[in-house]
Amino acid sequence: MPFNLDKFVASPSVEELDSLKKSEIVKVAKHYGIEFQPLMRKDEIKRYVLEYLVDEGVPA
Repeated sequence: MPFNLDKFVASPSVEELDSLKKSEIVKVAKHYGIEFQPLMRKDEIKRYVLEYLVDEGVPA
């Protein structure tokens, strides 16, 4: 099933975040305006996204 950014943003979940490819996590990070280095590993970018969602009170 192809990744749908709008669907993820409407209902983010840790399970779905864990299943995303790096390119998809990058799309999520850019959507939320999260700064990261392009050469960072997938798990590092994912951690930034998760921390952002928790800090913003988004139910993940």
